[in-house]
Amino acid sequence: SLSSPPRPRERSGPTGGWTSIASFAAPTAVNPADADVAAELGLSDDARQTLAGATLEPIRASAGDDASCTNLYAPARPIVLGVGPRFVARGGFRFTGHAPLPSASASASASASASASASASASTSTSTSAANPWQLLGRTGDGPIPAILDDATARWALKLGGVGARFTLPDDEGTPVPFEIVGLLEPGILQGWVIVAEADFQSVFPSRSGAAMALIDAGDQPLSAVDRAASAAWVDAGVTIQPTLERLRSLSAVQNTFLAAFQALGTLGLLLGTAGVAAAQVQGVLERIGTFGLLGAVGFPPARLRAIVLLETCFMVGLGLAAGALAGAVTLPAHIAGGRASVPLAWIALTCGLTLLVALLAGLIATRSVARLAPRDALTARG
Repeated sequence: SLSSPPRPRERSGPTGGWTSIASFAAPTAVNPADADVAAELGLSDDARQTLAGATLEPIRASAGDDASCTNLYAPARPIVLGVGPRFVARGGFRFTGHAPLPSASASASASASASASASASASTSTSTSAANPWQLLGRTGDGPIPAILDDATARWALKLGGVGARFTLPDDEGTPVPFEIVGLLEPGILQGWVIVAEADFQSVFPSRSGAAMALIDAGDQPLSAVDRAASAAWVDAGVTIQPTLERLRSLSAVQNTFLAAFQALGTLGLLLGTAGVAAAQVQGVLERIGTFGLLGAVGFPPARLRAIVLLETCFMVGLGLAAGALAGAVTLPAHIAGGRASVPLAWIALTCGLTLLVALLAGLIATRSVARLAPRDALTARG
């Protein structure tokens, strides 16, 4: 679910601990996290102090289509993001799956390299360990470029598959470049983007200079103060700053709209199916008027005939409901274990109960008319 998390600034949550996203109208090389750069921007002392206490992570981005749920069209060329060593060292977010992590020695070497590049933000970064799947980014040979995507983006929007799936995207000259999914993220603010290491991004898109967006972590400071300082620092780049919680709400609103539409269609289908079950039950009883007449002639009372129909209905409809519920439950364990789904037991019980009740009422109405017939009339009747 993309609803507001209980701890918005938790790094393992859907925001990754980031508080705002800055988007630029034109790529910029200005990084106000650098004290010398901030001094040249003509910012006030308060603004410089505010930015010094925050974490700013510029990110490169290619041209392409938005692959998040807000895009109603099938994305042909998703946007690729290039994240630097500081982002990798910081970690964050929660993965639904990833490729095997590198060995301890390789992880230690990667951690040391990332820490050296991230000295400016070392005080706000978490220590990197072998449990950081972001270390999987970065090509070490001539194989495909490792990429990390949001789970829903990979499986549904782009229809790429899971971890290990390979795909190609064109570079600046239109030449197909191979990529491989090494990790999938739970739903969060990174939905709709293909994320690779900054070095790989520069090799594929060498003409994309400067950052097209930036992630901001306000830390313990007021979010509004940090956003104002960042807006002043990046004013020449045409910056637009959006709180990460606002992005989560916008994504959630779109997903909830789709889910509500599918639920409405499912409910309509259930109503039509229930009406079909009732019609089939009535037809089945009327077609066996002769059988029920014979049972009445040999001494079966009307109550016993109604009980036979009710038991038959319970068995057949219950068997159908059980088969449908079992088919739906096959896909649930993995999602429930990952905390990405919950079972609406009340709604399932209500809909199944109503379906069974309608079928029973239809059977009772049909058998009631049959029970009123004299055995002789029932035996000569034709369904």
